[in-house]
Amino acid sequence: MNRADLVQKYKEKSEENIHLFEFLSSEKKFIEWQAVSIFYSALCYVKAYLYSKANMPEEAINSHKGIMFWLTTETNAKRLMIYENYYNFLYNYSRDARYKCNKINQQVVNRMLDKYNEIKQLLTF
Repeated sequence: MNRADLVQKYKEKSEENIHLFEFLSSEKKFIEWQAVSIFYSALCYVKAYLYSKANMPEEAINSHKGIMFWLTTETNAKRLMIYENYYNFLYNYSRDARYKCNKINQQVVNRMLDKYNEIKQLLTF
């Protein structure tokens, strides 16, 4: 798959995930899955961004550790501290919701949505 197609694929997946969040939010249901869908929207957006900046095969980012590596080494993302200030916050709350069965409240979801929107505002391509 060429780079432009790869970027587009992950941008579309990011939008699909944020639409899932919007649907669940409008229904006022499954708040933990609202958190998870925000995180996965950010994950896909970040992947699209990274693929747009570096000439790498799709397999280059196949884990959260891979995303962490690229977010802390790609010049702009590193300068903006995307991983430290935004992505890691989303990752941790999403893991809490998925694996620890911790309850997520509306305030956390709102903060997650803010962090997601900041990522989109800061990482432009």
